[in-house]
Amino acid sequence: MLTRYAPLALLGGLLLAGAAQANNALSDLRLFKSSPLGQGLWRMELVSSDDPQMARGAAAMGQTALCMDVARRMTQGSPAENPQCTPKVLRNTDTQAEVEVSCKDGGHSRMLMTRENDRSYLMDTTVSKDGKARNFKVRYTHAGACKGDSMMQFDKNSPMCQQMDPARMQAACARLPEASRAQCEQQMKGMAAACQ
Repeated sequence: MLTRYAPLALLGGLLLAGAAQANNALSDLRLFKSSPLGQGLWRMELVSSDDPQMARGAAAMGQTALCMDVARRMTQGSPAENPQCTPKVLRNTDTQAEVEVSCKDGGHSRMLMTRENDRSYLMDTTVSKDGKARNFKVRYTHAGACKGDSMMQFDKNSPMCQQMDPARMQAACARLPEASRAQCEQQMKGMAAACQ
């Protein structure tokens, strides 16, 4: 279930984290100059997608948010730009930005970012690779301070979080070889902590 939604979360998260980095080319986008981008909790809502699997994954995960404070900490010390991919800013206004990213592996993406209001942005993204294109729109809404130390945060009443029964999770880890058990338990704790 998590892997179905991962492209949406990761692409959006990397975009927001990248735009917040001082040395990143995306930091020059005028769209984000007066916003709290780079800090706090941002709710993500899949508005539309031509990928049915992504839409099903988003529905199963329920309300999802990205903690930019944690994302920023995770990217500290990493290179400002990925030499495998080159961003090009096509439009840069106070209300809209359009960015095209071309990668050496043949991947290509184009993002049209529109400011809806002071706390909300709509990101219309098309990702292409190997002759296949996928389009999705995601709305990001600033939701205040982060509620924990997880980068991705989910609604505790979502189907995904309701499946995270502590006893069942502990039993699943207990079935693993002893060498893997501690790592499994740590991962399960992290997943449970993401449910807010």
